[in-house]
Amino acid sequence: MQRPPARFLNNLIILACLALSGCKAPPTIFYAFADLPYSPAEVEKLRLGAQVINQDGNHAFSVHLGDIKAGKAPCERLYYEQASSLLKSLDKTTFIIPGDNEWNDCVAPDSAWALWEEYFMGFEDNWAAPPFRIDHQPAHKENFAFVYRKCLYIGLNLVGGRVHDAAEWKKRLADNGQWLAQQFAAYRKKVKCAVVFGHAQPAAGSPDPNQAFFDALQAAALNLDKPVLFLHGDGHVLEQERFLVDNLLRFELNGGKETDWLMKVVVAPGRKQPFVFQLPEPLKVNGNKPTDQ
Repeated sequence: MQRPPARFLNNLIILACLALSGCKAPPTIFYAFADLPYSPAEVEKLRLGAQVINQDGNHAFSVHLGDIKAGKAPCERLYYEQASSLLKSLDKTTFIIPGDNEWNDCVAPDSAWALWEEYFMGFEDNWAAPPFRIDHQPAHKENFAFVYRKCLYIGLNLVGGRVHDAAEWKKRLADNGQWLAQQFAAYRKKVKCAVVFGHAQPAAGSPDPNQAFFDALQAAALNLDKPVLFLHGDGHVLEQERFLVDNLLRFELNGGKETDWLMKVVVAPGRKQPFVFQLPEPLKVNGNKPTDQ
């Protein structure tokens, strides 16, 4: 899904008011990306992007926010296998959540979901245990949550695209809202901020098929009363805004067609605005020559 951008961000995105020094908890770095690879050129982009991430070494984890292939491409095994192989080249724990292109927008959503489960369910288990405990929602094991350095991270099966099964859609959104509320309540006194990962952007018009989730997100953010970031893909533009309530920031990632598709996120708990967004350093050859991604 794409829509005209409401607000563009330029080549380097930094919330300049944030100073990383003096934080009560040390900052956490992670990498986020979505909506690729859609083409052979984007396969190469992702391959090189993995090298950029591995070169950093200071990050805690990475996350793919869904859509591992173009919407027009058939939902065939080779695309799931290809994305899985590329992501496994990352040297630290990597998460992935579903996108509509590889699931509900497929001609046969049930078969597509079986492929997603085969290649991506529990994907973080491909690495040695990270320095945080990962929990999964019993009703939706693709949904995850963990706390690291005073920040709560939650991944959700939140897709855009076609409502392939109205009953499934309604229940999944309710389960997402329940998981969100449970995690926020459980860690309210233990964390200083939260990050929520989803694939779907809020719909530009109405009705929004995911409105029940965004209502739950608004309520959960108000209840937490601490900075919350909702990070997603789907719209293929770099975009950020205060969203629904004052303590909730929405940030949309660019797609793989653009040069600025890979985002380095720095989380500094304890700050009024704990989230910084940066483009990573280009890949270096022989330690000193940058190359284009």
